[in-house]
Amino acid sequence: MGPRRILRPGLVLPILALAVLFLTSCGASFDSGVTPTSSPQTPPVVSASPSPSVSPSAAACTSPDTSATYSLAGARTLAGNLEVKDDTVGTGKAAAAGDTVKVTYTGTLPDGTVFDSSSADNKGKAVSFVLAAGKVIEGWVEGIPGMRIGGTRELVIPAALAYGCTATGSIPADSTLIFTVTLVGVS
Repeated sequence: MGPRRILRPGLVLPILALAVLFLTSCGASFDSGVTPTSSPQTPPVVSASPSPSVSPSAAACTSPDTSATYSLAGARTLAGNLEVKDDTVGTGKAAAAGDTVKVTYTGTLPDGTVFDSSSADNKGKAVSFVLAAGKVIEGWVEGIPGMRIGGTRELVIPAALAYGCTATGSIPADSTLIFTVTLVGVS
């Protein structure tokens, strides 16, 4: 008994043509112009809240916002328009890219909505992760180095250094993210 054919040879091309027509009519593209450089970047824990409705501007996002939609008074601006402000300067060891860091944090949207928190997601305990591209969002990779143990820093992260045009959990597409991070340990 030979191999079973799932589709007759004469049906393959019409089905492929219909699939291409359907995808392109929905705005899909076979060449997004984006070449992935690493696996998706996420904060250590992302809450699983229901997805919000997408605003018209977010639905039209073709290139993530590179400027924050929120300004932090007294902050300094780093590359990529990342804003950082030390509320408390720690006295312990400083964090550097590639270190394993232990932090507590709260993430909010510019309207004050809390979308993630180590106290809610990790029972109040600090979370540990490698401070490296591909492990956490780029805004953390660039914003946490230089913090000292015991320090608290606010980060205002433009969408381009966070999730870009992708909605994630309760975070709408093209969102500026605001984190308050306390560095608990570095190894």
